Amino acid sequence: MSTVVAIGVTHRSAPLSLLERLALDPALLEKHLHDLLAREHINEAVVLSTCNRLEIFVGAERFHGAYRDVRDFISDITFLPPDEFADHLEVTHDGDAVRHLFSVAAGLESVVVGEHEILGQVRDAWTAAQEAGAVGASLNLLFRHALEVGKRARTETDIARHVTSVSHAAVIMADDHVGSLAGRSVAVVGAGSMARGVVDFVTAREAASVTILNRTPDNARELAGDAHRWGPLEDLPARLADTDV
Repeated sequence: MSTVVAIGVTHRSAPLSLLERLALDPALLEKHLHDLLAREHINEAVVLSTCNRLEIFVGAERFHGAYRDVRDFISDITFLPPDEFADHLEVTHDGDAVRHLFSVAAGLESVVVGEHEILGQVRDAWTAAQEAGAVGASLNLLFRHALEVGKRARTETDIARHVTSVSHAAVIMADDHVGSLAGRSVAVVGAGSMARGVVDFVTAREAASVTILNRTPDNARELAGDAHRWGPLEDLPARLADTDV
């Protein structure tokens, strides 16, 4: 009899330093899905990888076999021995796994409860798995209902009434700390999805200048485009001296 298993590491179970080491390259997602399907006990797979979580949902014949397969998969692709992350894994199966995914899609498991981005990330993870031929009846049904639950949570409750994302929350905190961001100079560290959201929000608040700093300067330059400044992360101390936020 088939079982649904959810295995992952999130901001609730692990420090940011470990989450960063477990981050997956989106360009390799299809390869990773095929790798999972090649494991002994896994029949279906969806990988949900964001800044704050790496969660793998699988359809499998046996719970314990699926756990070992996913644990070994994570070790293989991150080059981390299992004893460095296994204690941080959150593991659920069947009804508990269903409830967990519904809670994730509704935004209840997010850093900012009710944020909008996670629903799109769940949808994208499912779509990628469909395109890779990695899902069948069980996970298709599960993710279809999860998206419905996520939408209803936002339209039928006030869960997403105010703050809509981590990026939004960061900008609101900056507003509270320094007053209006209009006319201020802002430095943004990072070039991922959260940093992109911060840039959009501070730009909408008419910040005088935005400087994007990242460990990989090319990523900072890409996010900055022609509208903003950019530089390597090593420039941060110097930038802080002449930046308001």
